Amino acid sequence: MKYKNIYKIQDRYHIKKTIYKKTIHYGTFKDLESALNHRNNLIKHNWKKCKTTGYPPSIQFPKYCIRKVSDGYLVINKKDGNTYGSYKNYRYATIIKKILPFYEEDINIDLIEELALKDFYNKISYNKRKDRYHVTHAGLIRSTHRRLTDALYERDLIVKYDGDEELMCEDSTKVYDYEKEELPPFPKKESNIIVRNTKKNKFQVEKQIRLHKIIIGRYPSKELAVLIKNYLQKNDWNLETIKKIKKVTQNIQRRNRYIHKRHGYYYIEHNEDKRSVVYARYKDIELARFVRTKLESTRWNRKKIRKFERKFYSKSIETKFYYDKTDFFKVEKNENMI
Repeated sequence: MKYKNIYKIQDRYHIKKTIYKKTIHYGTFKDLESALNHRNNLIKHNWKKCKTTGYPPSIQFPKYCIRKVSDGYLVINKKDGNTYGSYKNYRYATIIKKILPFYEEDINIDLIEELALKDFYNKISYNKRKDRYHVTHAGLIRSTHRRLTDALYERDLIVKYDGDEELMCEDSTKVYDYEKEELPPFPKKESNIIVRNTKKNKFQVEKQIRLHKIIIGRYPSKELAVLIKNYLQKNDWNLETIKKIKKVTQNIQRRNRYIHKRHGYYYIEHNEDKRSVVYARYKDIELARFVRTKLESTRWNRKKIRKFERKFYSKSIETKFYYDKTDFFKVEKNENMI
């Protein structure tokens, strides 16, 4: 039986949850009952690592406050004093404040602000052809508005009463007064980026050049797709640049071919005569990638594995691409690394 946010790995129970695109590890437990009790307490307290949920001060989520300044609102880390903003809209600042703790020390404020925009304009979309804002609920368009503030008021009522028309009609109060402050910019649909209905690499970067549509590649996050698109745009969609990015994308997304992780080791495996053959196993993923590539180039000659290992250590070869840091453009001189 599966339990949400609880994963059994060997003989331990791990609690993990992805919140605002951030995967957070909440601890490891010897038995299922302890994991369930801890998870239920986390749910009760909005998945916060704090004293109430049993975490020591050293690993508790940082606390933030909002301070009004002359040009808007600052979101401030109470412990180290780091500030974010200023933001013209108080409600938008409160959403920033809500998201920041989940990122702990790994703050990417551009991503957090983008997530906050989506939260702020949740259930609202823009129809460019009709120049109208739509409010959607349960997959249906519930209302259409010329003014964005009217769409926000309607959205708040729908959320408050879960779309119950009768209760909405009886309530004339405003959940939040959007007229008194400047609204954050409405999220724009990125040109040349298509969202595909797939769990992996769903953001596709493409470009229509004359009569041909060129697909550059698919990426796991919108942030990375925008990074790629902006780089290509900066280089005027030059065909040589496009070829380079396409090649790098393919290499990165195939960088773990024939490598499978089990019990903390990276196994190099290849099918021979319809059966899987293990060639080597390593703790170091970079060593596994290097040996795998060399095996491919020698038609899987296992007699040379020790030679490949010595070559890897003697040259202290580093990774060619830094995919996890969304750096598709830093390429080492050794073109045969991946």
